[in-house]
Amino acid sequence: MKRDLTAKKISLSVVQISKGNLMHNFNQLRKSLPDKVKILSIVKANAYGHDMEIIQGCLDGLTDFFGVADVYEAIALRDAGCNKPILVLGPVMPDDLVYYQKYSLIAVIGTFEELEYITSDISFHLEFDTGMGKLGFYPHDWNAVQRVLHELKLVPTGVMTHFATADEPESDMVARQFDEFRKLQDQISLEYPNLIWHASNSAAIVHFPETVCSMVRPGISLYGYGAAKTKLDLRIVLSWKSFVSVVRPIAKGSSVSYGATWAAPYDGWLLVIPVGYADGIPRNLSNRIEINVDGKMYPQVGAVTMDYIMAFSKDPIERRAEVEILGPNSLNAQHWADLLHTIPYEILCGIHPKIERVLVD
Repeated sequence: MKRDLTAKKISLSVVQISKGNLMHNFNQLRKSLPDKVKILSIVKANAYGHDMEIIQGCLDGLTDFFGVADVYEAIALRDAGCNKPILVLGPVMPDDLVYYQKYSLIAVIGTFEELEYITSDISFHLEFDTGMGKLGFYPHDWNAVQRVLHELKLVPTGVMTHFATADEPESDMVARQFDEFRKLQDQISLEYPNLIWHASNSAAIVHFPETVCSMVRPGISLYGYGAAKTKLDLRIVLSWKSFVSVVRPIAKGSSVSYGATWAAPYDGWLLVIPVGYADGIPRNLSNRIEINVDGKMYPQVGAVTMDYIMAFSKDPIERRAEVEILGPNSLNAQHWADLLHTIPYEILCGIHPKIERVLVD
């Protein structure tokens, strides 16, 4: 792995983003949806660690909307050349109104306070909390919301909710939430018949297709996760690559790294790879994962350190051999998440932004 020392981001590893796999995933999702259903591609949190601008550049000609967490992400998308509608999912702050106007952003309104200072020249979607317990009006607020809309001469362009348990295929909570949402739709559509309605995230699209409305909000599925035991053929988009920086002989019984948590079971070779927890490899994965070195899987051994991980080999490996730390040819983010009792989102978002993201075919 060669480093460009003139690059803005200098790192001993690189994150590769597969354009082909990303496009494949998008098309898989599109084919799974009824005709005319719009797709809002979620690119918040730097596109779940994949690089928001890279993902936007790939999907700009395909997706109908983009979804971000805040106005600062939205501005970055606009500055990168995005011309698609951008929905800002986070609460609206009064000081940010000028950005919604300047960059033609779509707001999400979920409180009466926000209704009081939103202006009629800003497009907005109403958010209702049907069970997530985080953001949005409660369904019983609709009559009061309607009165304020009339008083202030505001007209929404969409309505949304968010499922709490869509990643649990056996959950009955999704049905209860969606029932609340449909009741709202029956009421609100009497006065506003042409709104965009959306509730389904990646998990709901694949596990609860009956919840698909006029728009869906895929996020993690775009990047190749969240379709286990479904008919969707999703492909991992992100690969994290590095190289072997040092190869050392190690004798049977010799320990490795802090705490001496591992010792060589026989004479062999220690492979030192210049990536550690400062880069985004959780220390709790120490001695629990394998990595791909030059096409073959090797156990990671010893405590993960700030700047290095080590692997063990029976045979010598060429120095500077390519390493895939994370990706389709090694363990992926779901594997790591399962070991840590978390979700792949956390693994992907945890890859440090100092590491360059590059687009590959």
